[in-house]
Amino acid sequence: MVSVTAGLYRNISLPMKSFTLILLLSFQCPGAADTLLADDFSSGELESNWIFYGDPRPRILDSLGIPPPCFNNNGDAMAGSGIITREVFEIAEGLGIECDMYLSCEPRGTWVTASLYFITPDYINDRSQSGYTVAALSFSYDGEMAWSCPHLQGVLYFNCFHDHENKFSIQLPHQNELLDGWHRFRMEINEHRIVNYFIDDSLYCSSTVSIPDTSEHVRIQLGNRSSDWGIALHDNLLVYRP
Repeated sequence: MVSVTAGLYRNISLPMKSFTLILLLSFQCPGAADTLLADDFSSGELESNWIFYGDPRPRILDSLGIPPPCFNNNGDAMAGSGIITREVFEIAEGLGIECDMYLSCEPRGTWVTASLYFITPDYINDRSQSGYTVAALSFSYDGEMAWSCPHLQGVLYFNCFHDHENKFSIQLPHQNELLDGWHRFRMEINEHRIVNYFIDDSLYCSSTVSIPDTSEHVRIQLGNRSSDWGIALHDNLLVYRP
């Protein structure tokens, strides 16, 4: 086991794997020099900017948000529901996405996840992300009802895929301080096609593999699973050129 001290207040214990974990740094976003898409979900509808997937269908939730309303992925416990941008974005010399996310779950519950994805443009309406995900940042809850991996509680997932054999994947369990409150999640692809992952303007890690040059364009995906145990919400999405 390796114990990593993150920031000034948190210790993270992880199985020893082959990856580089960057200590939490105070990092202020310099701002989006070029905003490509902004959606605070206040229009009351999703169809103009987004393609739906999953059943039950995702929806806008009027009672919560910062400020209300917000996006509720409204998925089920077995497979996710969500939305995919109609617009396709060029990676070019860099691309960023950020979004406020909220996750809450009963302590014994499970299968509630809020997620940000860069996905390939051909992924339109399919619940399986296999082979389509370029990079992802997710926050999930796995309580004792999660039969395969119980008691991990609040879990952060960081993923980047160069190809099927070369990928970056980190799982950080017990990140419970991120539960029951809004937090700003961000992924940035830099000029070297490395993905940097931020939460509340703190750099958590950087991918150890790059996005392949063959991936020139992406769509943005929001959403994942929900269940009767809890809720996963998204608000104030921004797609920008760093």
